[in-house]
Amino acid sequence: MMVLIQSRVGMLYFEKLKMIKKILQDIMPPGRKSIRHIPLPRSRKVEIEEERPSEKRAPRKKNGRFFRWGIIVGSILVLAAAGILVSNIFSSAVVTITPKQITASVDISLPISSMPSNAVLAYTVLTATSSASEVVPSNKEADVQKKASGQIVVYNNFSNADQRLIKNTRFEAPDGRIYRIDSSVVVPGQKIESGSKVPGSITVTVYADAVGTDYNLKVADLKGDFTIPGFKGSPRYEAFYGRIKSDIVGGFSGKARVVDEVTLSAITDKLKVDLAESLKNKINSSLPTSVVAPQDLSSVDFSINSVDNPSGDGVVISVLGVVHALAFDTFAFSEAVANKMLSEYTGGGILIQNLSDLDLVPHNSTQKALWEAGNLSLSVSGNAHFVWQFDEKKVKEDLEGKPKQATNGVMQKYSAIEQAEVILKPMWLQSYPSNPDKIHIKLKLD
Repeated sequence: MMVLIQSRVGMLYFEKLKMIKKILQDIMPPGRKSIRHIPLPRSRKVEIEEERPSEKRAPRKKNGRFFRWGIIVGSILVLAAAGILVSNIFSSAVVTITPKQITASVDISLPISSMPSNAVLAYTVLTATSSASEVVPSNKEADVQKKASGQIVVYNNFSNADQRLIKNTRFEAPDGRIYRIDSSVVVPGQKIESGSKVPGSITVTVYADAVGTDYNLKVADLKGDFTIPGFKGSPRYEAFYGRIKSDIVGGFSGKARVVDEVTLSAITDKLKVDLAESLKNKINSSLPTSVVAPQDLSSVDFSINSVDNPSGDGVVISVLGVVHALAFDTFAFSEAVANKMLSEYTGGGILIQNLSDLDLVPHNSTQKALWEAGNLSLSVSGNAHFVWQFDEKKVKEDLEGKPKQATNGVMQKYSAIEQAEVILKPMWLQSYPSNPDKIHIKLKLD
């Protein structure tokens, strides 16, 4: 009986469940029969909505890290490129080189000549002119007979041999006026400059063949060159010529104001001193660095002229100075001395750094002027500072682009170099610039 009751109750229960299910199916839309579409409680829905934004932001955080790293790496690359650019633009090297050097006491005699030779030290004659004047009050008159004088440049375009012109050699102006030199001169032969022959030349003072104003000649008035009548009929006539360098003036015949001998001597002596200094500076300022003209091997010739002051009372006293200086190639001179004095010198170039400190005394066995002699003996004495020479350009080429550690290896190739120190800029550089112009060499001398 109990079993039947329980069975009946169970059947009723299942039937009721079926009815409830049917009611629910009638109420719910067909598309939401799955349990996945069962609405969730509100609190759970909110929780899910809060989690979705956090899930979307996570990838953005990851992209941000990559972006920051990209900026860092890019900045490093830009800085590195800038560093390389700065290094290339502003890179430089200063190489301080200590060359082989020695100071030795010198006391020798050197043969020198105006003719180039492998066995004898050659010299050239340099010439310069200058003038100075002063007005001296005077009303004293006297009969004056004077010849005009001035400077001309004599050219030798005949050969490379020197040509001696004797005292009183005549020079004829294009208009026929004759002027003479009052002492013999030697006109240097042709020489080679920049691969071409150029005539040798020398400046001389010429004097009119007669007194009077007719022989006064302005530079602007002369048309053409002076010729040497003594060469007429020979090839030398066309190859030797003179060109006016200063006005030829002072010619006079007649009454003129004069000054006494004492005053004239005092004024001219003063002007000579001023001129000698001016001429020395003129020679030195015209010398290239590779040429030396020792003061002991120069001489100055003066010519004095006095004329009435054209603008008032008094006399204009003028002095014209012509300097002739023996000049040498500095390196040839140094090598000639070194060959006689230093057994350790085997060639390659050497320089006496303090050449001006040495005493030079010429010995002229002729009666001619020093600059006319042609062949001389020169005594050289003093303490000479010899410095071995090297090719700076070649050293720079050998260093360009090489690492700093290669410095010693490069320097060992040069017997004239004893030591080298290098500073590279910017300081992080470890190699020489690839441009040799950015490599600067300084000498360290004793």
